[in-house]
Amino acid sequence: MSEKDGKTNSKNLSRRDFLRNTGILAGGAVLGTGLLAGCSEGAAKDTPAPAGEAWDYEADVIVCGTGPAGLACAAAAAEAGVSVIAIDSNDKIGGKGILAGGNLGIGGGTRMQIAAGFEETAEIIYEDRTVPSLRTDKTMVVETVDGREVEMGQWRKISGAEDGEGMARAFADNSLDTWNWLDIMGVPFIKANVSQMAAVYRGSRYYTTTSPRLVDRENGKDGDMQAGGAGLCWPIYDTAVDNGAQFILSCKMTKILRAEGDRAGRVIGIEATLDGKTVRMKGNKAVFLGTGSWKGSTKLKQLFLPWLTKYPHISGEPYVWNDGNGIEAALDAGASLSTDRGSDWHGWHRHPGTLWHSIKMPFGLPGTAEPLDSECIYVNAEGKRFMNEEIGEDNPAWVGGSKPFYFAQLCAAQTTDKDGPVVWIILDEASRAKQELKFIVGETVEDFMYGTADTLEELAAAIKVPADALVASVTRYNELVDKGADEDFAKRHLNAKIAAPPFHAVKWGIQKHNTLGGVTINAKAQVVDWDLQPIPGLYAAGESAGNMDLIGLAKPIVFGRIAGMTIAHEE
Repeated sequence: MSEKDGKTNSKNLSRRDFLRNTGILAGGAVLGTGLLAGCSEGAAKDTPAPAGEAWDYEADVIVCGTGPAGLACAAAAAEAGVSVIAIDSNDKIGGKGILAGGNLGIGGGTRMQIAAGFEETAEIIYEDRTVPSLRTDKTMVVETVDGREVEMGQWRKISGAEDGEGMARAFADNSLDTWNWLDIMGVPFIKANVSQMAAVYRGSRYYTTTSPRLVDRENGKDGDMQAGGAGLCWPIYDTAVDNGAQFILSCKMTKILRAEGDRAGRVIGIEATLDGKTVRMKGNKAVFLGTGSWKGSTKLKQLFLPWLTKYPHISGEPYVWNDGNGIEAALDAGASLSTDRGSDWHGWHRHPGTLWHSIKMPFGLPGTAEPLDSECIYVNAEGKRFMNEEIGEDNPAWVGGSKPFYFAQLCAAQTTDKDGPVVWIILDEASRAKQELKFIVGETVEDFMYGTADTLEELAAAIKVPADALVASVTRYNELVDKGADEDFAKRHLNAKIAAPPFHAVKWGIQKHNTLGGVTINAKAQVVDWDLQPIPGLYAAGESAGNMDLIGLAKPIVFGRIAGMTIAHEE
């Protein structure tokens, strides 16, 4: 059967059939009382429930969150023969990883790298992750936003953040095995890509791409949303199910339970909300956290990045919401907190004309092409130009002496609405036609993120900014174009006036895409306390865990698998 028919790869069993057969429905309903997973002779097996309460569910491993990290943990643990119950607060599996493009930066000598003649080993990956300067035989020229060209040796160090103790070694040593594991289970790798940074980062910069699959297979049909992340998540899910893992959806973890009180003893299970009721789930061996980022939590944003509180919109919505509850619960249980480059540029994405970072409805429009910085201005809710438009999300602020310009930080200082900072791109018809940009409401732009009019005053009314300020901003910019110098914000390329009607306004959608901070873990994916000692029975990976400088799908899958294998072999 095909994935569109809603069948798993190896058992020809639909996801809903599986959930029915095990008594667990995608809506969170539970049938019968005989659903406690088989238990091994784990260290916590005979531990009584807190306050004398009975356990509602029991398994060797309770996996919280079914994104790439949780799926990898569940599959690895189930393959090793231990019982697994995986829960998710969403009514779908995959987290935001199932919406991803499917670019996987895991290497070490994969069959596709070998076929392409690209040499990579665990030692190369490790060296790239730990040695600040690798190349003395080549240089690179970096152009900064303030007009300087800086020649420097090619190197890998970007921010100064270090990987946690043992993390880089574990990632390097497990990369190839993890890729082969995915390859064997049927992840549809279709392409190997050479990054422009391959000469700088040798390790895992010849990465693979996964063929898109339907995001939600249950009722999949032609025309439904597809993503490369689904090409990763569904095979891992199938592997977990084929080896006996049980999934309970619409079930939200609320508390981590330790044997000797809130912050003492072994982690023995969790409390969760299911069908409006509190249930207790016992983990004989461990509890795993793959609950996602802190970026939707106002409390955690104040700790990690206070100015982010002005950004209500985060990647993954509306498919999944990252409210930080897993991190908060772990802190309550005694975990320490680790942050890596929470404000770094590569964690931000911007999309003209749409809030969403996705492919098609119902998860938002793909947006339009980015207009040329040299032929537009950015204005805020007051209709005023406020920045050098050449400052992009990829600004090389890490070059010594460069001003720390970040597009998102500049936007954060502006007036916000319910969708975050108000930033409009203003351009004219001549520029639109020159770039062949298509602003089609409902296809390339959201209706609330686009406006057009024959006069600037009418355009201001359409996008709800003060007309006099918008007219003044455009008039001033046109004067600067005539002068050939941006006296206000030092933009170097002023190629065209904004003068030919109709005029266009496209709103930026700005997202915090990746976060790298969360509970601190070690090389075995064990959560550690403030003395950096492992909390017995508690593991984490993905965006709920910090202590490693790496974005994308590679880290959650590698360390989710490490967690599953470690838990399974724990005495």
